[in-house]
Amino acid sequence: MNQQQKDRKASLLAAIDRCENPYVLAQVATLLKREGMLQPIGELATVFPMLLQLESTRDLSLQTGLKSENVTRLSRYQNLTAAPLFLISLLMLLITAAILNNFSVDEAGVHLNPFLSKLAQVYGIIWLLYLVDLLLVLYLSFRSKTKIAGAAFIPKLLSLVFPPLGMSLRHYTEPDKTWLPVYHWSLCNEGLLQHLKEKFSVPMIVVALLILPVLIIEWQFYEEVEALLKTDLSFVLDMVQGFIWLAFALEFMLLVSITNDKFGYVKKNWIDLLIIVLPFISFVRTLRIFKVARLTHLARGYKLRALVMKARQGLIVTSFFFRLLAIKPDFQLKKLKKKLDQNQAERERIEEELVRFALWIKQKNQR
Repeated sequence: MNQQQKDRKASLLAAIDRCENPYVLAQVATLLKREGMLQPIGELATVFPMLLQLESTRDLSLQTGLKSENVTRLSRYQNLTAAPLFLISLLMLLITAAILNNFSVDEAGVHLNPFLSKLAQVYGIIWLLYLVDLLLVLYLSFRSKTKIAGAAFIPKLLSLVFPPLGMSLRHYTEPDKTWLPVYHWSLCNEGLLQHLKEKFSVPMIVVALLILPVLIIEWQFYEEVEALLKTDLSFVLDMVQGFIWLAFALEFMLLVSITNDKFGYVKKNWIDLLIIVLPFISFVRTLRIFKVARLTHLARGYKLRALVMKARQGLIVTSFFFRLLAIKPDFQLKKLKKKLDQNQAERERIEEELVRFALWIKQKNQR
């Protein structure tokens, strides 16, 4: 043990001696019990110091209203178009929700009512703006000799395929920033992600609850309510489901664009993605582009989506009311402690893999 390690050990012992937090002391005691088993990792760390970098890399700061560091023609153009592009993309998402959730089908094919037909035409016209915008961005990038970051350019291309993605574009030269209403250019970190999750939480609970009257009316009281309202109830129910889809799509696209671990976010929130994708599957199936097993009718796709949403709504509301009412705080504590135990078990499994790897390297070097 060199002098630097001795000094660090002395500093840790002094810190432990001053510590009066029983939870921290319990963590230290648990780790010391595994000290013998973890010895190979300690030896490996002398060769690979990165194993000693245990500090958290999470950035929980909320940094909004940021300014661009490099002022170019391209950055000035993006500053001017960020807000209009966001609003236009939101409009495109609204049109998408209306079309997906309100077209009808029979043996002759897909039918749109006159209003939705007009919306489809507007969608096509606005799409041309995205094409012009992309060409201008490429032109300004060439003229100003400014390289567009891949993390910003790829979503830009994808917005041509699905224009609502234009709501969540990154800065062309500083891709760690994104533009949001009220916040303007903001740093894409865990702090911004958590802040937006909190802002979305209560509205999304209300939106999820909207599926309950839709299900009740659709399955039990359809004819009675239609007779009472004296209107085409299917259109009303489709509009409600369209609004629910719009809310989930908006939340999902904004949050997944902010996180840097997009695959991890999608994996964790797969049920949200399923709710968003199901109408597209039903639509493509109806157009007979390809066949999707067990989805032979649009209504079946809608009901499956509603069931998935109902399950998610139940999970959200249950958790919400336990926190709100706090009838039994020990229940929530047990739930969180279980998550901690699962996390600790996963950490120990990874450490055991490191031990096996360290022993393998040691054996290899001894040959």
